[in-house]
Amino acid sequence: MTEQPPEPFPAPGPEAATGPVPDLAWRRLDARMLLIHPLETLVRALPAVLAIFLARAGSDSDERWELIAVPVILALGALRWVTTRYRIQGGQIELRRGWLNKQTTTARLDKVRTVDLTAKIYHRVLGLAKVEISTGSSAKERLVLDSLRVEQGRRLRAELLHRVDRAVTARPAPTGRPVDAAVLGTAAAPREGGDVELLRLDPAWVRYAPLTLTGLASAAAIVGVASQGLRTVGDESDTIRSGARWVSELEWWTDLLLVLVVVSALAVIAYVLTFWGFRLTRNQLGSLHTRRGLLTKRETSIDHARVRGIRFDEPLGLRLAGGRRLKVVTTGLLHEHGGSDWLCPPAPAAVVTGLARAIVPDEDAVAGRLQQHGPAARRRRLTRTLAPTLVLLVALTAATLAWGWPPAVVAPLPILLLAAVALARDRYAGLGHRVTPGHLVAREGSLDRRRVVLDRSGIIGWKVEQSFFQRRAGVATLVATTAAGQQHYDLVDLPLERAYAVIAEVSPDLLAEFQPSLPEGPGAIDSCRDQPLDSST
Repeated sequence: MTEQPPEPFPAPGPEAATGPVPDLAWRRLDARMLLIHPLETLVRALPAVLAIFLARAGSDSDERWELIAVPVILALGALRWVTTRYRIQGGQIELRRGWLNKQTTTARLDKVRTVDLTAKIYHRVLGLAKVEISTGSSAKERLVLDSLRVEQGRRLRAELLHRVDRAVTARPAPTGRPVDAAVLGTAAAPREGGDVELLRLDPAWVRYAPLTLTGLASAAAIVGVASQGLRTVGDESDTIRSGARWVSELEWWTDLLLVLVVVSALAVIAYVLTFWGFRLTRNQLGSLHTRRGLLTKRETSIDHARVRGIRFDEPLGLRLAGGRRLKVVTTGLLHEHGGSDWLCPPAPAAVVTGLARAIVPDEDAVAGRLQQHGPAARRRRLTRTLAPTLVLLVALTAATLAWGWPPAVVAPLPILLLAAVALARDRYAGLGHRVTPGHLVAREGSLDRRRVVLDRSGIIGWKVEQSFFQRRAGVATLVATTAAGQQHYDLVDLPLERAYAVIAEVSPDLLAEFQPSLPEGPGAIDSCRDQPLDSST
């Protein structure tokens, strides 16, 4: 096929969403990728090259044939640019690559769910970005174009998500409820290209970074990277020993304070690296678009037709500080891509709730009170926390009496017992559900509490599970299956009659599939369906 120069993408904005977009000829990746791919390939192969080089360092031979690997690696990187082509034609995007083993990957445009633009430091220096096009929930259902110019990648994203010949664009764009600028901390005003800005990061929100498990995990990752750096530079044993000696000479409360300060500082650094410049916008068709990152810039666009709900995350520390975070429940996002589903980083609860109202115009689902799951669920939570604590208390008491251990061993156990009761009560307080005309709401957890607002139209099936102990307690776990997010969301320890009542209310056509298991009595389900809501918030 004769190569033709690439046709320009339509400029982003309203015309990209409303005007017809012509099919395009075969195009290459940007030629500047020749500076990136060989470098990445060389870095990945560097350990093997160094091992060969060191193995031959003591050899008497003057031949250094292993150095031939360097130009070979560079040539292979250049070959990727020569053999990679892509085009949009006939309602699909097509990617061809390979020389000896040629591969052709195609995806229908109406199956495109999300488009990610990622730019690491070396990408940003050259004005490039890696474009990842997702058509499903697995890594095999992604087309990767590395690298394109940033402007070209953004126009490609606009074309893939906004083509007028796609059936999904025939749906009306969700407008949501009016957003109070005072609540969101930013004016939800139209921006260039007709986009509406829903949220912009406030630097003051970094105070929430140390209060989440994600922040602590990020701090641990930074420590691991620093440790590897010390090993690379030289022997770290002297550094660690001197540091440990200095710490051991301090008071215990000073050590504790020092650990808290260091961990908090590392969590703040991780927060800044991940979310700096975070901005959430929505275009005229309702698709959501996020930008974030300090060193590595990342842009994610989510087709509004693929969104199936939202999820509030409220870890204990964040909840006590009056904060929350928000994620989207949608198809086509990979969990290992960490962060693609963020709609709001840890932020004040009022900001997150206001943003949720703008995305899901259902006040009862976003902030309404939930129906609690009853005495049986409360007893199960008390049993699960108290039983292990009591066993530990009895075992340590017996060991103290038998072997003469000091009483200080069992002295903290009564406090632990009170903490177990408090944890059980909080776990039950966080357990609840609600069914609204448009959504199913499920909440659970204490240390890591989550509230999921799931679109009823996105529920494709149900499963009722009962363990041995659940059967004895008369409760069950109702699982709502969906193609989005985690692909299943659970209503835990729900009274059995109420579980079937939820199915009858949300999916009455599927209730017949559970007919052999339904509770006895014609009015059992209807009476449970009409139960008033409790005071759980």
